[in-house]
Amino acid sequence: MIKDGYKVDGEVGRFYFNTHRLVDKSGITYNTATDFFPVLKAKEWYRTFGFKEIAIIMGDVVSSYRSTTKLINRVRYQQLQGTPYRTLQSNTEKEGAELIDYLDKKTTRILKRHRFSEDGTYKGDTEVFSSAGAVVLSEKRIKEAAGRLDTQYSVEELLSNPVAFEDSSKSVNIAIDDVNVKRQSETRRKGPRPVEAINKRKYVHNTVIRIDKEQKRYSLVGAGIKEAIRYLIALLFSNSLLGYRFQFFTDGHKVLNDTIGSCFSWYPNWGIILDWFHLVKKCKELLSLAMKGRIERNEILREVMPLLWHGLTDRAIGLLNGIETEKVKNDEKLSKLISYLERNKEMIPCYAVRKGLGLRNSSAIGEKMNDLIVSSRQKHNGMSWSKIGSLTIAALTTAKLNGESQVWLEKRKLRFKLAA
Repeated sequence: MIKDGYKVDGEVGRFYFNTHRLVDKSGITYNTATDFFPVLKAKEWYRTFGFKEIAIIMGDVVSSYRSTTKLINRVRYQQLQGTPYRTLQSNTEKEGAELIDYLDKKTTRILKRHRFSEDGTYKGDTEVFSSAGAVVLSEKRIKEAAGRLDTQYSVEELLSNPVAFEDSSKSVNIAIDDVNVKRQSETRRKGPRPVEAINKRKYVHNTVIRIDKEQKRYSLVGAGIKEAIRYLIALLFSNSLLGYRFQFFTDGHKVLNDTIGSCFSWYPNWGIILDWFHLVKKCKELLSLAMKGRIERNEILREVMPLLWHGLTDRAIGLLNGIETEKVKNDEKLSKLISYLERNKEMIPCYAVRKGLGLRNSSAIGEKMNDLIVSSRQKHNGMSWSKIGSLTIAALTTAKLNGESQVWLEKRKLRFKLAA
């Protein structure tokens, strides 16, 4: 018998186990290092399920690699012979990369089965979905909600807004937002960074999606809008949600809205709502730059915001166009605000009536998921990330929030189902 070491990184420590080979005249007939244990490469360690759960899911997705390494090695009384933090980082990125690869392949299979190309473009007959008409509330219920408002505007004027009021019981709420983190430089520089280098800071872009259907939910993260929407389409099919209305909530970013429109052009029952908070923020920012003083800005805001809250976008645009020239210091910024409202007119609903109907007006849940999935882990002072490093941590964090982490570690698969 010949003995070899088999290296295991476990929740109770790092160990070497003796393995055995049985050799006869014909060669090796039995080798526990390959026949009983998973095969390892030269410098690789086998990582147990418990180690991955503690070090990666409970550690790395919450704290830095150094902090997690220090903690697990201290708990295992292996400060000197324990797991190096670079090794833990490499293991975590590998785990996240395998998770992303699985999700990508699963998405491709689902899309192909439903006649989509790999990039999420529908190649089938759109007539298949023509029966899925708009799932909206009855006109009677909408008028009753509008009639209960304490406002100077007439019900007819409020309901002239073309943005539909979805039936929440037959709708899927989808919040989409981009989140950026500082990108690592390819080469390290000694000494202070020049000002021009700081101004040219590059970022890693990820897209986070939160899907809500009544009390069930699921989150997704992808390397960009198009990739994340691929996952979204596959999830919608996987959960048999065709026939429901897909109600999107965004911050009004043009590229995001245009991508949603192109990716869902095959489906007739969807719409986008511009988040009220971002609409208010945009108006305040551009009017601050456009008007000559705070008093003039606030005066215009007091007139414009009630109009927008009640979905009277045309009247708001007319008011902005009629501002006296002597009150404006920057015509370009004022024109930019007017163009913004004109471009997003079809996404600005009557927020007041929506609130009365108990419908969502905000993409705040998307902002919260950005914080939970990316920002809380990746936006601390001094942190910068590679593209793969940022995405793998975000993917593992998403699996944890979805309650999928144990399924992934044990069975190497995802349920891919909305859950309470």
